[in-house]
Amino acid sequence: MAEFEKTEVGEIKATVKVEDPKFTKKALISSNKFTTIERDILKLVLDDDKEYTIADVQKAVEKFKEGY
Repeated sequence: MAEFEKTEVGEIKATVKVEDPKFTKKALISSNKFTTIERDILKLVLDDDKEYTIADVQKAVEKFKEGY
């Protein structure tokens, strides 16, 4: 995942790609980041055995809200 590049003076630069953290349904429902209504939506739309990024969860909530 890291890419290395040798420079003229012999130093090594590393580029590291960091993935967004993922959270379980239980952790997301317990989070204060979401409103009570959004947590209720998460209970309906998320799977128990998967992990989600915050961006994934926000998209799922918006998609649910658009449907109603």
